[in-house]
Amino acid sequence: MDDKRKRKAALLRLGSSAAKTGKAFDRFFLPFVAGAALFTVLAATFGRQIQELVSPAKPQPAEAGPKADIIVHMLDKIPTDPYSPKWDEVPVSNIALDQQSIVKPLKLEAPKEPVRVRAAHDGESIAFLIEWSDPKPETQAIKVTEFRDACAVLITRYPAPPEARFMGTNTVPATILHWKADWQVDLDEGFQDLEKAFPNMSVDMYPLLKDSITDGKPPKTTDIPDFAKIRLPGTWVGNPVSQPSKTTPVEKLIGKGPGTITTLPTQDAAGRGVWKDGVWRVVLAKKMKASDAVQGEIEIERGATYSVAFTVWFGQSGDRGARKNPSGLLTMFVD
Repeated sequence: MDDKRKRKAALLRLGSSAAKTGKAFDRFFLPFVAGAALFTVLAATFGRQIQELVSPAKPQPAEAGPKADIIVHMLDKIPTDPYSPKWDEVPVSNIALDQQSIVKPLKLEAPKEPVRVRAAHDGESIAFLIEWSDPKPETQAIKVTEFRDACAVLITRYPAPPEARFMGTNTVPATILHWKADWQVDLDEGFQDLEKAFPNMSVDMYPLLKDSITDGKPPKTTDIPDFAKIRLPGTWVGNPVSQPSKTTPVEKLIGKGPGTITTLPTQDAAGRGVWKDGVWRVVLAKKMKASDAVQGEIEIERGATYSVAFTVWFGQSGDRGARKNPSGLLTMFVD
């Protein structure tokens, strides 16, 4: 028993001695470790500050904006002539046209070649030069079997919902510039009346116009007096398609969804189309400041981004109305 007590007492003394040694170690070693850690942190911080002074960090570029499919370049003056050398200063954007399989009449074939688009502004007006291949120009739409060549550009705000491609929406109206080949001929060569489609026609009498008939030919639409226009419903109600006198081949419209296309009150769009060697080159232009802002016409500002789309009608293929080849909704930046 005495031996057991002696061993137990010896173990207790050994444990007490180890505890005292550990406390002594902690008193001297832990402050050293803490000091070394503090020194390391301070040295790292100081080192970073010295590095920033010697080699300052390069400023990070601002977050990139939307990638523009079309850049509207600045020119001293907008050319309305499609073959003006001024257009050579503007880069070309190749825009693919799609089929139209949403609304009847459908157009289920898409052209293999893209349209070539240039866009420019002079601070007051914005213009687009649209160029596409067409082996035969269709510039007449008098008979029910005749359909004109045409093209259009749609402009709306950015970002626009995908459905804005279909003539805008009620909350995102779209401004549309629509060039028509027959309107171009009306301006260049004179109004295309019935005699253009039916050169051998003859009449015995026109109501209210019997005194105007000479040699079996009816009076030209441009010569019909106002009191008799009631017999021409389209002309009488002011339908722009029926008007014999035109000042521009480009109609300016507003759309707030499918089936809502409306001619804007102020027809100040401009342009010109020329067919040459199997290619149409057409300029469509409008003022950057909206003349019909109350009706929803879009105003174009420098440094701003917009959503755009392009459309071509091939008259030889029977295109008219919804039967056309539109592009997708694209991004346009005004330089």
